[in-house]
Amino acid sequence: MTISLEGPGGANVSCAASWEPYQTAACALLLVGHAAPAGSAAGLLLLRLCAGAGAALSAWAALCAADRLFWNLALALVNALHLLALLYRLRPVRFSSEVEEVYSAVFEPLRVSRTQFKKVLSCMKMIRQLRYQEVYAEEKVTKVDSLSLVLSGKLVVSQNGRALHIVFPHQFLDSPEWFGVSTDEYFQVSVTAMEESRVLLWHRDKLKLSIITDQFLQAVFDHVLGRDVVKKLLQVSETMSATKELNGHLGGGFEEAAPEEKPMLIVKKSGDGPGITALINRQLQELEEREPLLDSGRLGACVGLVNSAFNNNRHSFNNNSK
Repeated sequence: MTISLEGPGGANVSCAASWEPYQTAACALLLVGHAAPAGSAAGLLLLRLCAGAGAALSAWAALCAADRLFWNLALALVNALHLLALLYRLRPVRFSSEVEEVYSAVFEPLRVSRTQFKKVLSCMKMIRQLRYQEVYAEEKVTKVDSLSLVLSGKLVVSQNGRALHIVFPHQFLDSPEWFGVSTDEYFQVSVTAMEESRVLLWHRDKLKLSIITDQFLQAVFDHVLGRDVVKKLLQVSETMSATKELNGHLGGGFEEAAPEEKPMLIVKKSGDGPGITALINRQLQELEEREPLLDSGRLGACVGLVNSAFNNNRHSFNNNSK
């Protein structure tokens, strides 16, 4: 049956004749859409785009049949909404410049997507600015309730007034506490800024709950934090070796001292000395060779901050000896 409609200028147009090209094009688009590769974002976009365009052409071809027009328009609308939702999900994920550096240096090499890293950032507490010599964490006073990553600057970790190691940018401040330490416990070390620094803080419990259902992100954090702990242990081992060498050197100089004085010498000589100063100076210079961040004046100030406790103890010992 052929139905005629009044076209422009009063001319009659045959609906049957006008359906064929649109219907053919619609079927071709549907074929291309369903032939798109499955399981990829590009395939889903192509499917929704072709299905929506095909439904719209079918609706145009069905102008003479109201029911077909309605269903094809509904199908075109649904596919258009799906297409918009996909485009929104696939929009570029951008970060601030300093967070972008962290992603590129730490997480991107482990194939963490930007969407996954955005999920991790949703657990961020704040970015804290630290002044020169400002204390970030105090030994046996500050609770371990965050996971902290240095964005810029340098911080020194010490215990009982003795420097253990330095934390550089893109390293964690409390990676050892991530493993087996609850948020009700306290830091066993003190952390002090050696220069103006910025630290990214995550809600520790919130982050753990966020990644507990994602085995990939869990493995990434275990790997990154475990590697960070190993680096810290190696640095502490070097520092302790330097301390032992220093203690042996000072002890050899007073072999003939009276027996009652020896215990005092052992107490007085314990601390950070030139050996540790040279070790930390070397760590800073190695970083300078890769990325110059400190001038000579700031470098000296950093080293002075690290071994200030030793100087005080040594002067006290000299005065007592006199």
